[in-house]
Amino acid sequence: MRFGGNLFMRTWIGILALSGSLVGCGSTSNPTGRPKIGFIPKLVGIPYFNACKRGAEEAAALLGLELVYNGPTETDVNKQIDLVRQWTASGEFQVICIACNEPDQIAPALREAQRRGIPVITYDADTQADARSFFVNQGTYDDVAREMVDSLADQLTPRGEGLVGILTSSRQAPNQAQWARRIREYVTEKYPQMRLLEEAEHGEDRDRGITVAKAMIGAHPDLKGIIGLTSVSVPAAAEAVRQFGKKGQIRVGGVSTPKDMRDYVKDGTVSEFVLWNPIDLGYLTVHVAHRQLSGQMPRHGRISVGRLGEIEVREGEVLLGKPMRFHKDNIDSFDF
Repeated sequence: MRFGGNLFMRTWIGILALSGSLVGCGSTSNPTGRPKIGFIPKLVGIPYFNACKRGAEEAAALLGLELVYNGPTETDVNKQIDLVRQWTASGEFQVICIACNEPDQIAPALREAQRRGIPVITYDADTQADARSFFVNQGTYDDVAREMVDSLADQLTPRGEGLVGILTSSRQAPNQAQWARRIREYVTEKYPQMRLLEEAEHGEDRDRGITVAKAMIGAHPDLKGIIGLTSVSVPAAAEAVRQFGKKGQIRVGGVSTPKDMRDYVKDGTVSEFVLWNPIDLGYLTVHVAHRQLSGQMPRHGRISVGRLGEIEVREGEVLLGKPMRFHKDNIDSFDF
């Protein structure tokens, strides 16, 4: 019995030592003995980031990590900054994963976390490259922007022609700003008969989005389509089209979730929209965080990520893959 007890103690001490080597100098007081991951969405309480959370929790359970999910109730970068600083000062977190509401203002807080030995992994929306270790991207900005444009262009008559509005939560949000710029470049290149309005903002508030979309429709009687750049923008635009009785006359596309869009697809207000799987995005992000802790995350190449298989890494950018189109024939296969 004494031999078995000594063996147990030596084994337990070895496990604790390994845990300490994984978490690095960012580690202090985590009573569970498991590396603690802070996971911050742009805002809590919407289906898209709820789905990201599901994937993150799945990966954390698989990898033996403790996951803390928290974030603002509105798209306010200052509230994200406060949370990052709080988590950094606490000494409890070994990694912070964050979808940034704005790329520049949050960068100093993220740099401070990294300076104190806490790697930062951005997902969904990036910060400045030197303020994080890796960015887990749902797809290249070009891939997502082009798929949104092509999807809407296929619905217009004649194909790719007419006046199209862009509905966004914020012109400053990193991914939305990049998509908007690339949408304009791609339309100029491929669809010269498509005319784009300036982006209209609604702050990720659905009711505000409906109001803004209705104002857009009222101000432009020749409007043929609306592209929404967030999971809130697209159903807001769809609801505005429904309330105006413009189903089939004004096409709605962009990025959203099946849960948000199911009713609009089923009643024909929306033919199709674009997205990746946000569950997979959260799952991949936590895998990247775990690899970074263990010193096994390459800046370039390919990595094996559980049920996702092989994933490409390009100079600090981890690519989930190309987006897909959701429509009435496949939307019931997805529950996020």
